[in-house]
Amino acid sequence: MILLRLISWPYFRKHVLRTILTVAGIVLGVAVFVGMRTASQSVLLAFSQTVDRIAGKTELQVTAGETGFGEEVLEAVQSASTVRVAVPVIEAIVDSNLKGQGSLLVLGIDMTGDRSLREYDVEGGEEAAIDDPLIFLAQPDSIILSKEFADRNHIATKSRLPLGTAEGEKAFTVRGIIKASGLASAFGGNLAIMDIYAAQKMFGRGRRFDRIDLAVKPGTTLAECERQLGALLGAGFEVQPPSGRGQQFEAMLASYSMMVGMSSAFALFIGMFIIYNSFAIAVTQRRSEIGTLRALGATQAQIRALFLGESAAMGLIGSMIGVLVGILTARAVGSWISALITDVYGVSQRADELATSPGLLGFSLALGVATSVVAAALPARSAARVDPVQALQKGRYQVLSAGENRTRAILAAVLGVFALACLTIATSRALFYAGYLSVMGAALLLTPLLSLALAKAIRPVLKWLRPVEGALAADSLIQAPRRTSASVAALMLSLALVVAFSGMTRASYNAIVDWINTTLNPDLFVLPSQNLVTQTTRFPATMGAEIGALDGVRSVQMVRSGRITFRQTPIMIVALEVANIAQTVDLRPAAGNLQEMYRKSAAGEGVMVSDNLAQLQHLTLGEVIEVQAPYGRLSLPIVGIVIDLSDQQGAIILDRSLFIKYWRDDSVSIFRVYVKPDATVPAVRQRILERFEGQRRVFVLTNAELKSYILKITDQWFGLTSVQIAIAVLVAILGIVNTLTVSITDRRRELGVLQAVGGLRNQIRRTIWIEALSVAAIGLVLGGAVGAVNLYYLLQIVQQDVSGMRLNYGFPLAIAAMMVPIMLSAAMVAAIWPAEAAVRGSLVEALEYE
Repeated sequence: MILLRLISWPYFRKHVLRTILTVAGIVLGVAVFVGMRTASQSVLLAFSQTVDRIAGKTELQVTAGETGFGEEVLEAVQSASTVRVAVPVIEAIVDSNLKGQGSLLVLGIDMTGDRSLREYDVEGGEEAAIDDPLIFLAQPDSIILSKEFADRNHIATKSRLPLGTAEGEKAFTVRGIIKASGLASAFGGNLAIMDIYAAQKMFGRGRRFDRIDLAVKPGTTLAECERQLGALLGAGFEVQPPSGRGQQFEAMLASYSMMVGMSSAFALFIGMFIIYNSFAIAVTQRRSEIGTLRALGATQAQIRALFLGESAAMGLIGSMIGVLVGILTARAVGSWISALITDVYGVSQRADELATSPGLLGFSLALGVATSVVAAALPARSAARVDPVQALQKGRYQVLSAGENRTRAILAAVLGVFALACLTIATSRALFYAGYLSVMGAALLLTPLLSLALAKAIRPVLKWLRPVEGALAADSLIQAPRRTSASVAALMLSLALVVAFSGMTRASYNAIVDWINTTLNPDLFVLPSQNLVTQTTRFPATMGAEIGALDGVRSVQMVRSGRITFRQTPIMIVALEVANIAQTVDLRPAAGNLQEMYRKSAAGEGVMVSDNLAQLQHLTLGEVIEVQAPYGRLSLPIVGIVIDLSDQQGAIILDRSLFIKYWRDDSVSIFRVYVKPDATVPAVRQRILERFEGQRRVFVLTNAELKSYILKITDQWFGLTSVQIAIAVLVAILGIVNTLTVSITDRRRELGVLQAVGGLRNQIRRTIWIEALSVAAIGLVLGGAVGAVNLYYLLQIVQQDVSGMRLNYGFPLAIAAMMVPIMLSAAMVAAIWPAEAAVRGSLVEALEYE
């Protein structure tokens, strides 16, 4: 502590800007880690809170995925001896039709029995209508709103609120407003309640429910009730506490969570190299001070402890700031994630509350301090080994010895061979990831050697461009390979991540475009909602014949889709009229014969599965899979594996007749409409809209509009690439500023001599600028090379562990080319302050230096 107070504190006060640069590396890594993690946890928390608040006193819920089940299931549950009360529920997400208010969660409940599970504290207005559920039931246009939503939109009781339903836009009468409470605060307050049977009619559910909420009889355990209902209903139903829905939601976000984890890890790793370079600056600037301390009797352990103590103090300060910055950015990131989930999964969720977990914040602080200490370990070790005699000998500590070169090369070769062996003979994912880490380790070990080689390679070019300034800049890089390599390594890793994410984005984008061009070929799509993936409103099957009878319509295909649980994972089940689809769509088979799989699927002799489901669940052609449906166990062989990107977790594709048999549901999610050759698409679209005007709420999208919608969602999903580019620019600026700062300190006497013998200030500036551009150029070259390898591994991770998509390798030349001017511009910006510091220093002090 004495050395920290007497030695470290004066240094920090004297070099405030450089201290800030050191802390900035820690702030960057911790902020990205905290921001991403907090945003993800906030969305999960918001969903869990919505589930809990809606559940009320519910102890168990009976569900069958998103497909629902018939009313007879309710009777069976209510007859169970372990059940005290069981009530049906329907949930629907609808557009509120109010500017800036987003979606409204409509909860359909049975008011005659639901009050034993949920409390409805109604204020004002027609309280008698709510106190007597029979009066509420007698008025099917009745609706109850939360006080928060009503106040925000100046809605009072007896007001009329128009909402989109399966029967078109309907005006509902507000017959009650729930006071602020647990239930009313669900879904950010955007909550409405209506009668269960009115909800069935309004959202096209027929005589079906989404789930059953229940409470067990006193003296009965939840486990006993689960067992009884499981035996009574069969394996096609899930009986679990309300918290189970949160776990399913978390499983749906598994792919995003993995990407966030990779991004956060890279941010911390990159921050480590920025910190390393910052402490390398301190060692360089304080060589004389270190030598004096050693001459006065300070031990190596004391010198090492001094620098490690500094790093721990800076790590703590930087981590605290990083946590704060992360929390401040988490809200914006959470809003982006919420919008993304709504578009991708059809699960609308508002993350109004930040999940600032004390555990996460404490872990982030500890991780930031640990990262800082580890990054400073090598500079601290170098400082401890400074010989008092050599402390004033400029530059010697920077030289990479032949022995060090050889050791680095040997270790890199060993890691490279191990990584290659892991790719060749790996039988487990653990070995694959070990090989991945080995490749990155080999790249980091080779960075000083490659940086030195590239600096020597570009010296003739720099000298040819600027004989004096170019040669001085190149020599500075060559004489200080460690100093150069630290910034290059940070820049290289950051660019490698940009290249990998960009390449993965482009490959995924191309795969999606290929899929929609092949599969989504109808002229028109008739949907019950503006949101393509929302499954809460459905059409009756009779609409198919009505659309088919319209002038200009060649054929109509009915599609029913919804998520079910398959092997503890939420996946999509897609029911098609396979015989009809076979005449219009040539699916791309990954395994199996297309015509054969069409024939067997249409006959109900098998099912098709998406290739990504086969990859994630390790399914093979001919394997018999079992799907537990509400009305029986569907057990059929896989007759085809096709490229289908309906869902990130995969899809089972079967004939519509099988779905009707095992789910007893003939409703329709989407109508695919083909137009006759002599008809125009706009004309047929208008006829469909006119046919159902005032009767049903329909949205008719053209082929181009649907594709544009899907690609917009794709762009949102891969928006993380933009974040990585921003991080790369920050890394470049921080790293290059640090490199040039230590370069100027190290060459202070040299720069002073240049000015003394007539060197112009602009020549000094140009020397610094060229050095900055050279560091950026070397980082670009190595970042591109490491990024190419990183991209291969990322594509394998996506295929095996994230979404199961087979993505073609393609280096993102456009992004790589775009990064060149960005990084070079960042280098020029970073060089401004160091260049001015070099030319405006005292000439006398420079000549006296060392």
